[in-house]
Parts: sequence; structure tokens; C-alpha cells
Amino acid sequence: MLQSIPTMQLQALLFDLHHTLTDLKESLPSLFRKVSGEHGVDLSGFSDKEISDAFLKAEPWLVEHQVNENVPPSWGQRPEDWVEADRLVFETLGFKDLSDRLLVRIEDRWKHFTRDTDYEFFPDDSIKAVHELHQRGYRLGICTRRHDNPQGLIFRSGLQGIFAVVEWSGVPGYAKPSSYTLLRASESLEVNPRLCAFVGNYVGADIKAALRAEMLPVLLTWATPWESKKAPDGVIVLESPLDLLDVFEGPEKPVKMPS
Repeated sequence: MLQSIPTMQLQALLFDLHHTLTDLKESLPSLFRKVSGEHGVDLSGFSDKEISDAFLKAEPWLVEHQVNENVPPSWGQRPEDWVEADRLVFETLGFKDLSDRLLVRIEDRWKHFTRDTDYEFFPDDSIKAVHELHQRGYRLGICTRRHDNPQGLIFRSGLQGIFAVVEWSGVPGYAKPSSYTLLRASESLEVNPRLCAFVGNYVGADIKAALRAEMLPVLLTWATPWESKKAPDGVIVLESPLDLLDVFEGPEKPVKMPS
């Protein structure tokens, strides 16, 4: 049963991408194993967890590097940016003395898959949901935590006319849980943040960013069901993108909260 909240006349819905609106054809460690193998670095003996742990071990250095070097919000689009971080990953897995040239080639191939192919995709439920929300009159946008511009993914999915704004950054301080991309999006849409909802799948990144931006926080749990237990009071928790259609009926109508 739904309870109407007549005071919340939202005009815009902003979305995270990965595991909120999009999915992957295979895990990131699996893709890394494949790309590395194409360049003569055999990771077939390592599990997904071991590769994920290697990524995590390199993360503190990467965070410190981006902040100390005062890189811009769009940093990370060049394969050359990732040489030292990639070196740390491979060294953790026992591969030392890989040349800069080889690491750039591996990173370039990685970016090809993650940025230029259908490796990441919009499932049918997401496509149906955003089309219907757009038709109902909401302004829609993307605010995603990544180091590469997702416009290609949106264009390949035929959704470039659906999302009026796309903001992205993977750089600490700009990336979620910072409210930076959310506030840039609301400014671009010329919609007050308090008239926006932000939809994501992680409490620690997405919901925290929404609250910092003073937007209505919405948690989608189809890919991360364990996050529902972390949601603070006032967060709308839904399972599927299609469930958004039961809550957001149009900018001239009240938001309906699941009871």
C-alpha cells in the first residue's frame, strides 16, 4: 500500500548507472583476466576474489595519487594515467617488471571493452522505466562514479534523447559520496536539488551523496539486496527499475512512498 506525500513535487530524477540502471556481461575480474591473457599475462590461475583483492590493494595508492596530484574531475580517460595503478595490481598477483608499454596496451584494451562495446548494457526493465518516466514529464540525468565518459554507452543504447544531462567522475572529492556530480546535474537542468530524486544502489556512495545534495534518496536493490538493511529512515527502497513507475507518477503529482 502506498502513502501519498503531497509536498514533494519532484521535477527531475537523477541516476547512478552500474547496478542501478546497467549490468555487465561478465565480472570485472573475469574481463581483466581475459584482457591480460590477450597480452601474454596469464591470470587463469587466479580467482575472481584474488583479482578483486589486488584491485583493492592498489586503491589507497590511487586515491592518494589523484588527490595529491590535484587531478581534474575528468582524470583517468587516458590509458597512460593508469600505468602505476595497474603495475601495483600485477605486482600483487606476482607479475613484476612489466613494461610501461605493455601496461598501456593492456589498459587501452580494457578501456575498449568497458567504454566502446556492449560489455555494460541497459537491461530491458531499465529501458522501459526511463522511457516511461521521461514520457511522464520528468527531467532525467546520469551522475555516475567512473573515470570514463559514459556517453558512448548511452548513445549505443538509444537513450541519448532520454537523459538531459550526464555527469561523471571517479576522482575522490568529486566522485560520490561527494554531492559534486549531483549538484552539477541539477544546475544544468535548472532544477533546485530539493526538487530532484537521486537513484542509486549503494548506501555509502549513492544515498550519502543524495542526502548531501538534499535530494530525495532512492535505493534500487536488484543487484545489491544487502544494501536495503543499511538504508536510513526516509530512503525509498525499491527492487526493480520498474518499481519506480509506482512511486513517481509525474512532476505534477505527489510522490508515493511504499508503506
